[in-house]
Amino acid sequence: ILDRGIQIDGLGMQQFMTYESNVLFALRFMIDCNIVGGNWIEVSAGKYSKAAKNLSYCQLEFDCLYSDIMSHPPEGEFSKMAPFRILSFDIECAGRKGHFPEPNHDPVIQMANLVTLQGENQPLIRNVMTLKSCSPIVGVDVMSFDSEKEVLLAWRDFIREVDPDIIIGYNICKFDLPYLIERAEALGIAEFPILGRIRNSRVRVKDTTFSSRQYGTRESKEVSIEGRVQFDLLQVMQRDYKLSSYSLNSVSSHFLSEQVKLLHNNYQ
Repeated sequence: ILDRGIQIDGLGMQQFMTYESNVLFALRFMIDCNIVGGNWIEVSAGKYSKAAKNLSYCQLEFDCLYSDIMSHPPEGEFSKMAPFRILSFDIECAGRKGHFPEPNHDPVIQMANLVTLQGENQPLIRNVMTLKSCSPIVGVDVMSFDSEKEVLLAWRDFIREVDPDIIIGYNICKFDLPYLIERAEALGIAEFPILGRIRNSRVRVKDTTFSSRQYGTRESKEVSIEGRVQFDLLQVMQRDYKLSSYSLNSVSSHFLSEQVKLLHNNYQ
């Protein structure tokens, strides 16, 4: 507004040059405090207090003065990565015969989850949330629900409880996550798409297009879940590898010499 000019009584139309108006507030704060993405920060005991009202679902939330924040450069012990909590997931839908699943019609019948801690060899959690029942799975906690609404809300609560830093899947940005959001909307579950770390902040999905001489033009979707990073392995495969097929079965066969195993659900 100031760049375009404003009318001031007695002075007429005046224009002003603004500085850093395109810099995000969070980025400006990080620059002023010498903070870079992913580095360690420290606040000394007695310099912070528990937040009077939580604004997020974070495990720890407190208030402090910006001047009491100490940012550590990535040297010595502070060069190590934090033990990120990673959620890998996949959904299954009951599509109509001859039709690709559509969120306005076709239910989500299973959601499989694997939670790992970066640096650990064994997963923390393995479970499947299923509509009705399914075949037993060795080493997996099978959680059955009577309604699709219960499945979706159980997964939302699971996300909040596990509190993952990174969410991984195959084609999750173009299919799984947008499908879940649209399916919840079709069912009227208004409280479902609050999956991030900020309270009452809803997941945002928008269409995107990627173009390059090497890969051509690809349409996708950008999913924003505040406080959590989404990592779509399909996008990595398409960007870094030339394969005859990018289906999960083909990619699994190419890199792991294994096929995807199907488990039958008893949903009717």
